[in-house]
Amino acid sequence: MHDIYDPPPVPPVDWDPPRTGPLVFSRGDLFCLIALCAGLLGFALLAWKNEPILALISACAGALVVLESWFTTLGFLHRCPPVSLKLRWTIFVAALIPWIVGLGFAVCLMLCLFWLSDLLG
Repeated sequence: MHDIYDPPPVPPVDWDPPRTGPLVFSRGDLFCLIALCAGLLGFALLAWKNEPILALISACAGALVVLESWFTTLGFLHRCPPVSLKLRWTIFVAALIPWIVGLGFAVCLMLCLFWLSDLLG
């Protein structure tokens, strides 16, 4: 007799990982990547006049975030049936929202700390 603390043995299950294949992206997906990188560059240029090092660090970190989110979205869309262009953009933006909030908050906090140190110092 077996109970929860002494379960019966489970027969082995053969699990084959999914086949790997190239990620297929469209011109719209590539345009989305270019638009996101252009927006990131625009924000970095705006921050450049206040704090160049912060702008450089934010641009580098933001580029990694954009690429990670872009590839994650492509991986998700690779497993889904074809979707409309509007839904594809929505998925790209949804993959970025947590990063935008977190990284944006960190940049604002650093800018506020620099402003306070200049004001009080």
